[in-house]
Parts: sequence; C-alpha cells; structure tokens
Amino acid sequence: MSSNFNSSISKSSKIKEKIKIIDPSLALIVLHEKKKMILKMLLEKAMTIQDLKKATNLNPGTIKRHLDDLVKNKLVFVAQVKYSDYNIRMKYYRATAKNFIINIKI
Repeated sequence: MSSNFNSSISKSSKIKEKIKIIDPSLALIVLHEKKKMILKMLLEKAMTIQDLKKATNLNPGTIKRHLDDLVKNKLVFVAQVKYSDYNIRMKYYRATAKNFIINIKI
C-alpha cells in the first residue's frame, strides 16, 4: 500500500538564473565550507537530508542546521515534499538560483 502523496512547488518559478550577493554577512554564509558544499550539490538537483548525508558524510543534524540557515537566507527552498510508503515526510531542497555571484564593495 503506497501513500506517495507528493506536494511540489514549481521549480521554474522559484529557481532564478543568478542571484547577486552584495551583503557581506550573506557572503559569509555562502562561503562557509560546509554550507558551500551543500549549496553546490543543490545547484544540480533537489536532495533530501539523507541524500546529502550520503554525499557528504556529514551528520544529519549538522546538515539540517545548515539547510535551515540557507532557507532562512533565501539561498535554498523546499522544492518538493514526498511521503514514503511508511508515511515518512521527505523534504527535497534545491538552490534558489543556478549561480550565486558575490559582489561586495569594501
């Protein structure tokens, strides 16, 4: 018995071609080693925390904390929510742009 209810958000309306980052505090978030690694993976495709865990060997709690920060700063969004056969909710995250350009004046 499958309960694969899918809720998805239109990717084309959410993913921009590029986002220009001019805020130094936002640039620090993007340049953080682990956040940058996660963000690069989410540029390619939507992934769950478990997908990211397999790809990075990071602790799921660490990944969740970084994703929460990236979502809060509008660098990542929840592209899709699926429910498994066991009714486990799986969020698929995706980057909000194909390219992030850092342009900071000092």
